[in-house]
Amino acid sequence: MRAIQAGAPFTKDRAKTPVVAVLLLWAVTSVLMMVAMRGSIGPTGFMDADDALRMQQVRDLLNGQGWFDLHQYRIAPPDGVAMHWTRIVDIPLAVVILLFRPFLGQAQAEIMAIVLVPLLTLASAMLLSARLAARQFGTLSGIIAAQMVVAAIPASIRMMPLTIDHHGWQFVLALVALNGMASRGERVGGAVAGLALALALAISLESLPLAIIFAGVCTLRLLRGQREWLGAYMASLGLASAVLFLLTRGLSDLADHCDAVSPVHVMVLLWSAGCCCLLLPRLRRRPPALSLIVLAGVGLGALALMAARAPQCVGLDAFAALDPLVKNVWLDSVSEGLPVWRQVLLVSATMVLLPLFGLIACWRLWRNAQDQASRDWWLDMALLLAGATVVGLLVTRASAVSCLFATIPAAWQFRAQVSAWQADPLVLRRLGRMVFLVVLLVPGVAIGLAGEAVMRQPARSTAMERCKLPAALPALGRVPTTIILSGLDLGPAILVNTPHTVVATAHHRASDAMRDLLVAFLGPDHGARAIMARRGATMVVICPTDGEAQLYSRLAPDGFMAHLIAGKATAWLEPMPLAASGGIRMWRVRLAPVPDSAR
Repeated sequence: MRAIQAGAPFTKDRAKTPVVAVLLLWAVTSVLMMVAMRGSIGPTGFMDADDALRMQQVRDLLNGQGWFDLHQYRIAPPDGVAMHWTRIVDIPLAVVILLFRPFLGQAQAEIMAIVLVPLLTLASAMLLSARLAARQFGTLSGIIAAQMVVAAIPASIRMMPLTIDHHGWQFVLALVALNGMASRGERVGGAVAGLALALALAISLESLPLAIIFAGVCTLRLLRGQREWLGAYMASLGLASAVLFLLTRGLSDLADHCDAVSPVHVMVLLWSAGCCCLLLPRLRRRPPALSLIVLAGVGLGALALMAARAPQCVGLDAFAALDPLVKNVWLDSVSEGLPVWRQVLLVSATMVLLPLFGLIACWRLWRNAQDQASRDWWLDMALLLAGATVVGLLVTRASAVSCLFATIPAAWQFRAQVSAWQADPLVLRRLGRMVFLVVLLVPGVAIGLAGEAVMRQPARSTAMERCKLPAALPALGRVPTTIILSGLDLGPAILVNTPHTVVATAHHRASDAMRDLLVAFLGPDHGARAIMARRGATMVVICPTDGEAQLYSRLAPDGFMAHLIAGKATAWLEPMPLAASGGIRMWRVRLAPVPDSAR
């Protein structure tokens, strides 16, 4: 009988997804987001360089660049750079643009895409979370879970208008996989989870730890007697990954990359899927321990296959091949890729508290479960949430998945606290419960702000307002097309808003170009000139007050960037005056030769 009770058990409060209520909540949230971002919606308002470059990739596709050609030819001249991105995320953006372009024109159609597509991921996440909570605890809990998706800052901030990169879709697919694990049909549930995570892997290899965690829970179900889960999951994951690789990568690049699904990853997944489907059914009547031993052998075989074909991808450091200078200066300063202990208190609190509340709620639900099926489900849920939480603690951007998973048990916790608050006769205790409810609904923000207030440090006297790039872009766009040496973070905005090419952006496949950029800005003026000549760059564009420029200036007080910030530009550069620069500074290489004494 245990084998029948797969997935989440039925409960007396089981209800359908409150679709109308969730969509109303989503509509209100969307309006508030739009109001908060008024004036900045457009290709000049992207908050992240990856979002800007995503739009450029979609434009290139619509302008005739090949489906399998993922090069960015306006980065790292003269050859360009082969990106590790996928066309899957380009599809919804391109569809929206094509739908609205005949009526609104290209520019307005792009604005529709960068507003609607992220909000679509938000609506999907809210509905998926609400579905699971409603099926477990009733309609009200489903609505609460949807609201908690909005309050889960690490996730919702990646599903606001303008955030068009791949993260929102990965969050949605993680929730689809979680819904699959709650299915009462083992084969269907395993197949749904595997397909969702295959899509997530095709979008970004960042989802690999999550796929392994789901495989671990399917293995636990196998040991309980729920024998169909693991085979269905692995078969779906392996076959879908192979098909998606052919559909999105093609056969033009069969190298084994460590930053995207490559032939070696497909081989490993198909090996694992084939072994599970062929061997596990033969062990049905054998002790579960034998199945576990066989699975351990399958895992060792997968590692051996990876080590034999792509040993560079076996280590824990996915950026081991990155140039040391690029790694030390750029990668170690990308905050979203750093662990929780390297974040400010407010960010750390938003990463940790909601998953912590969710884990506590899972423990309470497991302890109070009335039957074995319920205990099994809440153990599985706790393991999935705990695994996602560990990954999120190590990589900040991954904490969004654990926050989303936590909304389901935390919705029950919130509803239970509301009931306790209503029944509590003591006024002081009711006030205490009220505070707890606020913290639970917006976890991390309240405690993080309180902690920041207590530990507040005086503002740095050197802090200045960041440059207003949109003010300078129109004038920059009118300059004859050229190659520009600019900051790594400025590059994508220049690409998407002007016809120019840039030496490098913050994308690691162009490691050599990134190193040239860093050497140019950190080194002496004559070194920068040599690099610009080799790359064909004739202009320099910087924002003196942004974090990147300030970092270069601190690392090399007598370097090229420090001289530019201090107004000591070398003689072979001439400033380009702009009526509305927004703080941006620009120079071009002088056409006339400069005497040696002036260099």
